[in-house]
Order: sequence, then C-alpha cells, then structure tokens
Amino acid sequence: MDAVTMAMVIGAVIIMVVVFFAIRNKNDAQKMLEQNVDVVPLMLQKATQIKVARLQQATQHDTRANENLAKMVAAYKNKQLTIDEYNHKLDALVNQLEIDL
Repeated sequence: MDAVTMAMVIGAVIIMVVVFFAIRNKNDAQKMLEQNVDVVPLMLQKATQIKVARLQQATQHDTRANENLAKMVAAYKNKQLTIDEYNHKLDALVNQLEIDL
C-alpha cells in the first residue's frame, strides 16, 4: 500500500471511531435526561427550605400567618403544590410580612 491509501484508511477508521462515540454519548445523555424527569431542582429545594425555616421563626407570634404557612407546607407535602408554586407562594408570604432572608 502506498502512503496515500494508508492515510485514507487510518482517517476513515478515526472518523468511524469518533462517530461511534458521539452516537453513544448522545444516547447516554438522552437516557440520563429521561431518568431525571421527576427530580426536584436541588437549589430550588434548598431555597424553599431556607424560606420555610425563616418564615417559621418570623411567624411564631403571628397565629394567622403561621397557620397559612402550615397549610402551604402541608399542601406541598401532600403534592397538591409543585415546587415552583410552593416557592412562589413562599415568596409572596415573605414579601407580605416584609421578612429579610
């Protein structure tokens, strides 16, 4: 074989290997995305936990606000609220009570 033919064969093998691994990585990434559909975003979950803790401290002496917060927490735990709705309602309560986080 001459050098040109050898270079073409090696080039074709390299291209086939690159295409094979690109397709494999794409399939692995797609599989991972499908598995993570129902996973709650961790940063949003942590933010809501911080807001709830701060609101519980701030509403210890305000019975009405504390009951409202308890209802929201119960609704979230019973999956009646999504994490986005829960976070939005917590934000509204924080703004209503003018609490610094």
